[in-house]
Amino acid sequence: MFRKLLLTLAVGVALGAGSLVQAKELRSAGAAPEPSPWGQVTNAFTAKVAELSGGALTVNHFHGSQLGDEQTTVKQVARGRIDIGLFSNTATSLLVPEFGLLASPYTFSGVEQADCVADTHLLPTFGDAMDAAGVVPIAWLEIGQQIIFAKDKLIKTPADLAGVKIRTAPTKTDTLFMQTAGGNAIPLGTTDTMPALKTGNVSAVTWPTVYGIAVGYQEVAPNVTVTNHVHQIGSVIVSKKIWSGLSEEEQGWLREAAEVFKGLRAAVRKAEGGLLGKIAGAGTNVYNPTDEEMAAWRAVAPEAQKTILAELGGAAETTWAAIGDAKEKCQ
Repeated sequence: MFRKLLLTLAVGVALGAGSLVQAKELRSAGAAPEPSPWGQVTNAFTAKVAELSGGALTVNHFHGSQLGDEQTTVKQVARGRIDIGLFSNTATSLLVPEFGLLASPYTFSGVEQADCVADTHLLPTFGDAMDAAGVVPIAWLEIGQQIIFAKDKLIKTPADLAGVKIRTAPTKTDTLFMQTAGGNAIPLGTTDTMPALKTGNVSAVTWPTVYGIAVGYQEVAPNVTVTNHVHQIGSVIVSKKIWSGLSEEEQGWLREAAEVFKGLRAAVRKAEGGLLGKIAGAGTNVYNPTDEEMAAWRAVAPEAQKTILAELGGAAETTWAAIGDAKEKCQ
């Protein structure tokens, strides 16, 4: 009887160990701090994955660039060293250069058109290229509008950029737009930008509104111009190596849970207005260009776009045409 009891306990322990082995944990990386809208929606995503799977699949997310900056971690996701990543348009375009075309100056007529394009046309447009790059997109990420923070003077129009060393995102789109507008564009990554601003290596930066204010660019560069010259759409991607090792059920849990990222749109857009109002109330010079001044910014876009397409080469012309078709369908 005693031997039978021991055998029963041993089988139970073995079965319990087997169930533990079957449970999977995926590592996820992102640059945004946990209190930010991106950090909070990622927490909702990880909770939803655990809920849907009953704990059989979990996502352990590392906020605030704990696993490295975007330029590093996006490549690690593609190589399968990190399982999942949340990335800006800038980082995603390091894997698929044509994805950067979504951040071309004044691409969309409004946020409604941008949302429609993201929901119905991005996967057909970029799915094959992302597959070739070694990643699987499960959601598109609202990053928000890009604006200008300047140290020494308010930049109202492109003419005010003359002689200004302005940090741009390390992409052709942002860099060539600011170059065409007349600035001395200096592309810099996330970790290099604030030090360059503080030391005077640049005297202005372009940055997404919410993230830029959250990390305090207005404290160093208190002249803020709401150009909204780029509407950034990023991505939530899974390593293709990891994805292919998941069951259809596990893939389904991730895709279903990723629907929560659509909630970012309202959160980011509300935060943009709220934060701009908050820093203006605290003494930051927040400037909304007049219609005439906005027309001057927009007038730079067509010439800049020609240069962007020429320098990107490859499938840029075809991809830009596909984006144009998608925009037409989303009028």
